[in-house]
Amino acid sequence: MLKKKTLFFYNKGYNCSQCLLKAAEEVYGVIISKQGVDMCSAINTGFGIGGICSIIVSAVMLFGIMFDEESAKRLRIKLLNEFYAQHKSLNCIKLKGEGVNGCTEVIGNTADIVEKLINEEIMKK
Repeated sequence: MLKKKTLFFYNKGYNCSQCLLKAAEEVYGVIISKQGVDMCSAINTGFGIGGICSIIVSAVMLFGIMFDEESAKRLRIKLLNEFYAQHKSLNCIKLKGEGVNGCTEVIGNTADIVEKLINEEIMKK
């Protein structure tokens, strides 16, 4: 469900970091202010310099909103490891080298990873 909603918002014009947060609002009922979504307008395309993929940044922020600090940090490491295993890079420039469909695939895959990690964490409690 998170993947479907994330791609919906991406196709509506939200950037990769914003679309995940917008989807999480609907799927998990988290409250993210308009300012929270707006602040992500400046971190797309790897902070504008092709650095770390911005959807990773918003995923880590989401973990921080949903869970305590220790859990969020543990989920961050799991996300980074799974993301890298799938894409062989965390770098936006390398990921974008796959083209627009590459971005769509990265966004969808990341939403799947995030959903799996969140659901596992919720089941632990």
